[in-house]
Amino acid sequence: MTKFRVLLFAGSLSAASAGATTVADCQRVVAQFEAHVGRLAEAAAPRASMAERLQKLRELSERAGALEAQGKVSRFDADRLARGAEAAMLCLQRVREGR
Repeated sequence: MTKFRVLLFAGSLSAASAGATTVADCQRVVAQFEAHVGRLAEAAAPRASMAERLQKLRELSERAGALEAQGKVSRFDADRLARGAEAAMLCLQRVREGR
């Protein structure tokens, strides 16, 4: 991920924390990682329930580790995917808590 994307991602997270977090905020976070793994698109699907979204993101986080173990992605990429899934999960949890 380029420094610009990292800053953009960090900026979107801090912007979301300035007020109440919405599902749309989380969808923007998820969309930033969509190019890396298609399951993120499923996690951001408008018709998906909150539980389905969180489950897809948990699966993605676990899948990243499995892909690294199989030698299909580098440790850097696996960490990046796992962190992206975790950031999106945290965002959705904030929505669930009404923050």
